[in-house]
Amino acid sequence: MKRLILIQNDAPATGKTTLASCISFYLAQHGVDHQSLVLSESEAADSSDSRRHLEAEALTARTLFEHLDEKPISILEIETGLGGFFGEFYQTHDFENVLPEAGIQLSIVLPITTETESFESVLRCAEIYSDGAEYTIAHSVTSSYDDDGDTVWDRSYAARVMDMFEAVELFMPEVGFQLEMELRNHHVEVAEAILTPELSPFLGRDYTKWLSQCMAQVESARQYLFGDAFVPTSAPPSTKRRRTTRRAIG
Repeated sequence: MKRLILIQNDAPATGKTTLASCISFYLAQHGVDHQSLVLSESEAADSSDSRRHLEAEALTARTLFEHLDEKPISILEIETGLGGFFGEFYQTHDFENVLPEAGIQLSIVLPITTETESFESVLRCAEIYSDGAEYTIAHSVTSSYDDDGDTVWDRSYAARVMDMFEAVELFMPEVGFQLEMELRNHHVEVAEAILTPELSPFLGRDYTKWLSQCMAQVESARQYLFGDAFVPTSAPPSTKRRRTTRRAIG
């Protein structure tokens, strides 16, 4: 079956674009045919953004399926503020039944932070998509995460709901201060850097280490995220084996 990977959270600064870029880069490393889409209010204003933007006002079920039919894996980022729109669109067009009939499996990746505001979209998505999707929680791990982030999520009602859906957790590493400075020096955002491999040699060891840790997290959930749609045609560059953390809820 084809895969639609929906990346969604209406809370600000949850790292949706960076996460989408990481998943796309992982697939590209393995030579997996895929595409990156963005549901937005308008066409891309940033010329460096190579992803295909789908305007919310012009979106129809037919045009969306035409896009999804092009590739075995489609990554669709829902811009902040459009989660409710897409949820209503999904329900109006009975996608819970239409997607499986079209041979498309839905995976929802929900990036969250230590802010409880970011948990609200988790609950809304569970209500809208229910059993029609597989869920992945992508934690944005910061320097303070070990102190309180894990506890805040584990105590939340959203975590218990995801437990019922047997969601998988990813722990995406923090972009540290040194790497942030290096990115600023090169006038590039991290999501853009990920999809511009020729920049890698100029961004230093911190970037290489960070990206390797991100790839290890995606690798840990490969079967869950991509299923049978993951058909590699090449091997990624060899890197030093690293221990990574993966935890399944439940």
